[in-house]
Amino acid sequence: MTLIVSGLDAGYGKLAVLHQVSFEVARGEIVAVVGSNGAGKTTLLRAVSGQIRPTAGSVTLEGRTITGKPSEKMAGFGLTHVPENRLCFPTLSVRDNLMLGAWTKKGNGDVESILDLFPRLRTRMGQAAGTLSGGEQQMVAIGRGLMADPTAIMLDEPSIGLAPKVVAEIMEVLSRLCVEKQLAVLLVEQNVRASFKIAHRAVVMHRGRVALTGTPAELVELPEVHNAYLGGAAA
Repeated sequence: MTLIVSGLDAGYGKLAVLHQVSFEVARGEIVAVVGSNGAGKTTLLRAVSGQIRPTAGSVTLEGRTITGKPSEKMAGFGLTHVPENRLCFPTLSVRDNLMLGAWTKKGNGDVESILDLFPRLRTRMGQAAGTLSGGEQQMVAIGRGLMADPTAIMLDEPSIGLAPKVVAEIMEVLSRLCVEKQLAVLLVEQNVRASFKIAHRAVVMHRGRVALTGTPAELVELPEVHNAYLGGAAA
């Protein structure tokens, strides 16, 4: 497995949020993480990417232990994190935002491959990122994460606030990356229907713990999953 999380505990000060969280993501695989607000999904990504330090457990990437390593080192190890709300640098151009993701490659990131994934950015390279639509900003954020040429990428709510057509476009790109680049993709997503369409496996979190795991096809048959996340009883 490319990314292995084992027995992870983490939180903020005295507030424990994650409890013995374990899962794996292989190259060429998308694992969706779903759960209600407050389930610990964003905290999980922060703990894996070194933004907060786990209090127990381990994270390994391609056999290397990266538990608690500084977040600024993670891209060099092959792990990138696309946070919630896009977080582009609004006054910098699209090109400059993308190139910031290539700093581990000494400025030699493959911009052309990003433009192949997101063709609408091609005519906006000189435009300030803050003037783009929300969907375009999300494309820039994902592109910036890919510029480091990672082996694993984590995305936090990439569909938030976006039109259904743009969500479909972004999910299609994630599927392509999984197949063409053999990336390990960890996808935190409130839009369960969209994430289940592309995920190979899913993790359902509840109160900081892994409550259920399985394929999307298996999970949608469970009444507790269907009722909570898909708006009705399972067939």
